[in-house]
Amino acid sequence: MISRWLRRILAGILILAAGAGLGLWWSADEPPRLWPPRDLAGTTAALDRELPGLLAATRVPAAAVALVSGDRVIFSRGYGIAGGSGAPVTGDTVFQAGSISKTVAAAALVGHYPDRLDEPIVSRLRGWTLPPGGPDPEAITLRRLLSHTAGMNVSGYLGTVQGGSTIDSLNGRTGADPVRQSEAPGPYRYSGGGYTVAQLFAESDTGRPFADLVHDQVLAPLRLERSGFGCGAEVVPGHDQHGRPTPGYRYPEAAAAGLCSTANDLGRFAAWLGSADPVAVRLRTAEAGTDGKYGLGVEIDHPDHVGHLGVNRGYYARLVVNPRERFGVVVLTNGDRGSEVVSAVLRLLR
Repeated sequence: MISRWLRRILAGILILAAGAGLGLWWSADEPPRLWPPRDLAGTTAALDRELPGLLAATRVPAAAVALVSGDRVIFSRGYGIAGGSGAPVTGDTVFQAGSISKTVAAAALVGHYPDRLDEPIVSRLRGWTLPPGGPDPEAITLRRLLSHTAGMNVSGYLGTVQGGSTIDSLNGRTGADPVRQSEAPGPYRYSGGGYTVAQLFAESDTGRPFADLVHDQVLAPLRLERSGFGCGAEVVPGHDQHGRPTPGYRYPEAAAAGLCSTANDLGRFAAWLGSADPVAVRLRTAEAGTDGKYGLGVEIDHPDHVGHLGVNRGYYARLVVNPRERFGVVVLTNGDRGSEVVSAVLRLLR
């Protein structure tokens, strides 16, 4: 059994190494499956009792939690305060969502291109050329980009305070390395860079910003009214592991790490992800080359435990769904030690 001491070290390594937008297939503190609580009132009372003290102990200023049953949010609550304003956090407070962006982006791309997932896309990119020397550029497809099997580099992004465009990011002008195909496609290799290529493909094909596609395909139909990639002043500020505010990092890599959202909005998205909608089923179905651990924008810890982790600098988030039980949970935090808050919420749901 892994000791609590070792688990905390592993969690710290994840935060420091992952930066923004890196994925995680499992966490030692999380249950392998997610089940609805037998006593909802007792569970929510325990959340109210434990989370304020845990936030203080971990120096995470705020968290928001949503529980989902069927097609609706059955519980939503905020804990802590929203930055310098001193306003209490609620289920409608906006946080950065990290790599949960990938799940929302995949939903938009699969919904818009259901019959084009296996087409080569490199020749259709506009304004940027894939660096030469990749093993098999013609094998780069939306399916492989969204399942991290296209052989792309750049695992994640650390964010930037000066902004930039999709092409700036692909060319390495926003802090990460230039994106390229670094190995043969087929095996799983987590790549935020691959999602940025998928983002450029959508922008090239539609002639519109990627945010517009996501709005039309996902945000508007599911009524995610406080979600998007603008991430303005309404977003609660992030904090490092010592509780100090982090700079206002932003992510031109919208598909990989740029989503800002609320517990209520992501709760509605989680309800959809666990539904029988054909696109949702397609997303959470394991893809070839991933050893059954990843679909299209969806981590698969177990068929009853699917979703995504979100880690941006100063933020830690988790969205998990049990499709069979139609039950899900969303936890958003604005601190680098938010993993401990997420683990506590999932423990209380056991």
